[in-house]
Amino acid sequence: MDPRLSLTRDELDALVRTHAADAAAWRPHVTHDPAERSYALLHRDARCEVYVIGWMDGHDTGWHDHDDAAAAIAVVEGLVVEERFALGGPVIRRYGRGDAVSVPRTAIHRVRHGGGGPATTIHAYSPPLARVGSYEVGEEGTLLRHSRDAEAPLEPVGLAAAA
Repeated sequence: MDPRLSLTRDELDALVRTHAADAAAWRPHVTHDPAERSYALLHRDARCEVYVIGWMDGHDTGWHDHDDAAAAIAVVEGLVVEERFALGGPVIRRYGRGDAVSVPRTAIHRVRHGGGGPATTIHAYSPPLARVGSYEVGEEGTLLRHSRDAEAPLEPVGLAAAA
């Protein structure tokens, strides 16, 4: 990865907040489908990409990483929960309307609907996603990474899918 093609953390945070503030640009692309998380691409260039994502009860990305991309997430409606993988158990944070969070490229995390009504988030990635890692927690607590194309929807795998 060429660092000149990546936004800094501050630039990524500013980008996601700018897109979040422009409801006229993202609102027409939001769908809240109870069966699956919906997402729409709002912007892509050589340095970054921005999506709007609609969440409903039960929607969950499963444990994943963004390969070599950093991310920022802004909540524009509802509640989501972000969990970061940590030894001893995940670090769990709830985010509501107006909240934003940075996700370093080294993080393993999951995002899920936080309950209540529909939620909508804006996600920015830099550089644009090419691959992601999905994680399966094995029967003995082992962590198994599955590399996948970034175009494939994220969802829990293995035992996490059954939980």
